[in-house]
Amino acid sequence: FFKTYAPVVQWTTVRLLLILEVLLGLKSKQGDITATFLHANVPEDEEIYVEMPLGFEKKGKVLKLKKTLYGLRQSPRAFWQYLTKKMNECRMQQTKFDPCLFVGGKVMCICYVDDLIFWSLENDDIDELANKLIAVGVDLEEEDNAAGFLGVQMERDTETGLLELKQTDLIDRI
Repeated sequence: FFKTYAPVVQWTTVRLLLILEVLLGLKSKQGDITATFLHANVPEDEEIYVEMPLGFEKKGKVLKLKKTLYGLRQSPRAFWQYLTKKMNECRMQQTKFDPCLFVGGKVMCICYVDDLIFWSLENDDIDELANKLIAVGVDLEEEDNAAGFLGVQMERDTETGLLELKQTDLIDRI
């Protein structure tokens, strides 16, 4: 219960990879992991019990969780450990620069909890990694190109090769 820290990608890493995308002409795709915290197991050294849901109550009975749930303080850390393990199974290694930057033979990936962006010289290499992640049990929904990340819209000018970052949704809300 006391181990709750889970890293998220640093914005300096995001900006660096976007710069590399423009300079090297990298392809990018975005991915999202469905039902994020339901994939991770409750740590073996912890026991978590919850009340039975409405309509299923039995007097004096509770449920022991095997998987983490939204709202548990341990869930982000448990999911992070799950995702790191799955990335390693797909030969993606964490960098020392940022624990949320994974690098493989032909693909780089950043993670912000369940939001992922992949970069490579070829879309086929990104698709291959996405298929490997799905094969090892990650419930990944892959989108075409990375058009937005954490509320920042990304617009590419194919003629000039420039990438423009906007936060118009945030401005409109304010």
